[in-house]
Amino acid sequence: MLPIIPPPKGFRIFYSPNSELLLVYRPNGMRYLLTFAIICLLAWILFCIFIATLLITSFILIQDYLISILTFIFFFIPLVMYFFAAKIFNQVYIILYFFLAKASFDFRFDCLVFNEKLGSFKEKKQEIRRSKIKYIQQVKTSGFKGNRFSSWGLLIKTTHQDYHLLAYQSHDKIQWLGKIIAAWAKVSYLPSLK
Repeated sequence: MLPIIPPPKGFRIFYSPNSELLLVYRPNGMRYLLTFAIICLLAWILFCIFIATLLITSFILIQDYLISILTFIFFFIPLVMYFFAAKIFNQVYIILYFFLAKASFDFRFDCLVFNEKLGSFKEKKQEIRRSKIKYIQQVKTSGFKGNRFSSWGLLIKTTHQDYHLLAYQSHDKIQWLGKIIAAWAKVSYLPSLK
């Protein structure tokens, strides 16, 4: 059994008979990002209502079908549907991620099974053989040196490929998880400087 220090916020520890350890992670601490995403989504909805109201009133006041139809085709569709669609999908993904995301690390006797879910929409499962792991490294995923909004991820280097786990997390969470995986795999852990 692995020695476990108390986990950071968001991690839960379980023990099961067919694995050495099971860690389950749910995202937290993203309240500002979640608030920003909800505000952006509401602003986009209000903007769409404003544009639709503008088009409807211009249609009623002008009563020129050609101008209203052309305005709708050349203004509303390209601007709202194309330009803002990517932004909205991003904001919806952030909101869904905050409420539905879940990652699990199943430390079995011969392999690490990493499973990442976003509700029932998306699932990513990776199986990493214990004997193939060379080292574990903490890597920076965003931000600049000394930036308080910097984030980190975990790189597992194996003999055949690299695995990137849990990007855009805090330094302490990734460091804790990296040390746990390194102790389980009996390999070195390479921390990143804050």
